[in-house]
Amino acid sequence: MTHSPSHSPAPRRRSRATLPVFAAIIVILLAIGIVPRITQRRALADEVRAASDTAMPTSVSTAVRAGSAPLVLPGTLQPMHEAVVYARSAGYVRRWYADIGARVSDGQLLATIEAPEVDQEVQQARAQLTQANASLALAKSDLDRWKSLARDSAVSQQELDQKTAAYEASAATANAQRANVQRLTSVQGFSKVTAPFAGVVTARNVDVGTLVSPGTSGTGTGGLGLFRVSQTDTMRVYVNVPQSLAPSIHVGQKARISLAEQHDRVFTGTVARTADALDPGTRTLLVEVDVANTDHSLLAGSFVQVDLATGGMVAPIVVPANALLFNAGGTQVVVIDAHNIAHYHKVAVGRDYGATVEILSGVDDGATVALNPSDDIRDGHAIKPVKLPATR
Repeated sequence: MTHSPSHSPAPRRRSRATLPVFAAIIVILLAIGIVPRITQRRALADEVRAASDTAMPTSVSTAVRAGSAPLVLPGTLQPMHEAVVYARSAGYVRRWYADIGARVSDGQLLATIEAPEVDQEVQQARAQLTQANASLALAKSDLDRWKSLARDSAVSQQELDQKTAAYEASAATANAQRANVQRLTSVQGFSKVTAPFAGVVTARNVDVGTLVSPGTSGTGTGGLGLFRVSQTDTMRVYVNVPQSLAPSIHVGQKARISLAEQHDRVFTGTVARTADALDPGTRTLLVEVDVANTDHSLLAGSFVQVDLATGGMVAPIVVPANALLFNAGGTQVVVIDAHNIAHYHKVAVGRDYGATVEILSGVDDGATVALNPSDDIRDGHAIKPVKLPATR
């Protein structure tokens, strides 16, 4: 009977012996990978600590959006219609009937001019017209007589033609004299100065006895015209809208007009028309806003503030004005990143509000910007920020 050989425990003892060796190798490898990282982190922390110790203290603020700030622009109230009334007849002012502040209707008499020379010219022209009509009647009688004689062959054709020509010449003279009478009568009618439309008299530059002449204001008015009449039932105000906001303006858009002396009242106007082109000198769009003035509380020439509703627009980013830096690279701001490192950003500037300015491009909302940046700050330098509140 044979017996199978028993298994030896030697391989198990060898495997147990190699475990510590593997563990030691793993520990060594981990140490090789981790220790340099820890060393680098410590070195980086030391560098950051050293940089923070030597960083330049700088006041900073935050770039924010302007919110729903209205578009308020200055303007001057002007009448819907305004006309300077000049004399059309030479003479002296006999009397005036409307003073400044008087409300007049269309065609109302403002003044009368005494022009005796024109009256005499009208009389002379009428007399000449009477004379021309008499000559025309005589020429017509001769022509009719010569026509009857020509039918009996008592006169030649040449004599009949001469009488016909004489009649036509007399008719032309009579027509010319009639036109002259009409012209002088019209000039005589200009001795009555009337209002061109309903409105208010805002200037009277004549008095009784003032010498005036056609097409001019006369020697006694200083070249200002006899009267100035303004239609103020509806007022208009012209405003210049910046180029960045011009696309938001359209005809029919509502606007609010306010005056400093009437701070408790707001007038509603409407954009009547725009220039539909930018002024190349100012890069602005000329906009006309019409506002009703039925109670005549708005005075022509008044300085007003026009608030144009620009709903739906994205509010621009604003930064303090002292964050701007002007150098050879253009208009720039110094932006501080999350690691307190300075970076120069070129920006496009919009409207200037005094303490703050609009930034159209170059700075994001919420960015940290340096205030009064020193020339010692270079791109990539560490900054020790001194936080100031955001300005809206």
